[in-house]
Amino acid sequence: MINQLPTALDLVAIAIGGIFGAAVAAQKKTSLVGVMLIGVVMALGGGILRDIFMQVEIVAMHDVWYIPVAVAGSVFGLPVARKLVNNSLLGPILDGTALGLWVVIGTEKALIYGFPFGPSVLIGLVTAIGGGTIVDLMVGNQPVVLRADGPWFATAAFVGATFLAGLYPYLNREILELITISVVAALRISSIKIGFDAPSTETLKKVKRKKS
Repeated sequence: MINQLPTALDLVAIAIGGIFGAAVAAQKKTSLVGVMLIGVVMALGGGILRDIFMQVEIVAMHDVWYIPVAVAGSVFGLPVARKLVNNSLLGPILDGTALGLWVVIGTEKALIYGFPFGPSVLIGLVTAIGGGTIVDLMVGNQPVVLRADGPWFATAAFVGATFLAGLYPYLNREILELITISVVAALRISSIKIGFDAPSTETLKKVKRKKS
């Protein structure tokens, strides 16, 4: 029998995803249905992509709690979503924590199902950035993962997924989960607060110019 991930991890990440979705919807001044739709896609999109990649049952379509928690996070979080997300302290903390949770959820599920290192890292990355990327496309924004500058997002998720997949056979599971979430959150939060950009093609060009 395959070990299952703690449902609590999923539900916390889903609720936070719903709140971030509500913030995007509020910024775009959508209808209430639009708020719920964007919240659900933000919260569940990455997990759905994960299960499609893994060719397993799409949990969000069969679990009784996933969609209601995403909707609740978006609707009940709507009155405070923008203030919360834009708060200079709480916003980055929520953002980094949610990103770390999704990295752990996606990477660990792939490892539990017997996927090797490389595909597990890919699945962890897709889980972490999938929902936000789909929402960006829905509302007409350039996906964060494709931007040439900006704080660490996909890069932080990639580092976390690589860290978790590499050390999974050697460390206690719960300890590794906490360390991975902390590493991803620290990278995301510090890049936002300090203002250093994720590595990009422009970074490589600058390094090449310095060498020449």
